[in-house]
Amino acid sequence: METSPGQRKILFVDHTAAIGGAELSLLDLAAAYAQTSKVLLFTDGPLQNRLKQAGIPLSIVQASKTMLEIRASGRLKSITQIPEIWRIAGLIAQEGAGYDLILANSQKAFITCALATLRGSPPVFWYLHDILTARHFSQVNRAIAVFFANRFATKVLVNSQATGEAFAAAGGNKKLCDVVYNGFNSQKFDTVNIQDIERIRSNLGIEDAPLVGVFSRLSYWKGQHVLLEAVKELPQVQVILVGEALFGEEDYVSQIKALANESQLQGRVHWLGFRDDIPALMKACDLIIHTSTEPEPFGRVIVEGQLAQKPVIASAAGGALELVEDGKTGLLFSPGDAIALRQQIQTLISDRPLGQTIAQQGYLHAKTNFSLETILESFTQVIAKA
Repeated sequence: METSPGQRKILFVDHTAAIGGAELSLLDLAAAYAQTSKVLLFTDGPLQNRLKQAGIPLSIVQASKTMLEIRASGRLKSITQIPEIWRIAGLIAQEGAGYDLILANSQKAFITCALATLRGSPPVFWYLHDILTARHFSQVNRAIAVFFANRFATKVLVNSQATGEAFAAAGGNKKLCDVVYNGFNSQKFDTVNIQDIERIRSNLGIEDAPLVGVFSRLSYWKGQHVLLEAVKELPQVQVILVGEALFGEEDYVSQIKALANESQLQGRVHWLGFRDDIPALMKACDLIIHTSTEPEPFGRVIVEGQLAQKPVIASAAGGALELVEDGKTGLLFSPGDAIALRQQIQTLISDRPLGQTIAQQGYLHAKTNFSLETILESFTQVIAKA
């Protein structure tokens, strides 16, 4: 896709090469600025391959496994890693020479990039993709992140108003914040053909049964168990779970697999793992479900479900409240409430015209407000005025 993002030279930095929502956002931004910019990672992995396939310039500054896995709450381990963090900060400063700015795409990347400013790097922008709450980050972790942001960040880009509010509540300077939502290329969804949809449903042996899908890494707070509890008493409903455990959450996977093997669910839950054909899989579903039990910073799956022209049911917290107007562009339910979710699923299964109306309104909302072009323009304006 051709864009006109301007000529700013940006060094994009991320500590991970795993592919999550933040990294998908990075791919879109880096692709738009590929002629003038580069991505720097702290390790290799799937993201590295995606960047190469997109023709995006790439460098890797290899960090130790200990540094990549460190958490700010592990104080002694954090102290032992200071020499390596300082070394990588120096390499970032060297890589940043000749660039207009550095965009840190993760918290670990930001802390290291912030220290790079002490070694002569360009200004650092932090693209914050997390809600800084006690549920996900220790008090020490939040304090360090906020201190470095207030002291070293030129701007803190946040992926939703909810993310910005949590940053401010943790002590962050709200004047640093600008909202830059994730952007999406609707063409990937618009070009899915009926044969692909029929093939997916045929391979799953679903035929005409209602199919609902959750698209997320397997994690307790992502709430796959909530959906499984919800459909226990909806025997006609089939479920696909798309995603894998990424951060040592195999115990949760065992828990939900045991749940799926209960007599009420047996044979109705399909485990698809990590997939690249998300648009086709979503098109094959009748409903897209977002089940996070905690406030979501943004909620990419919600917009993707809307672009797939499917009715979306979302957990009513965090960034999801900025993406769904209840009863119009989707339906909402209280986080973790399996009974409420069951009722919403039943409503849309029973009233197909309502589902079609919500799907169409959701599609227009997503295409208007979260197109890649719209978000790139927003991003360009933020970095231009800083």
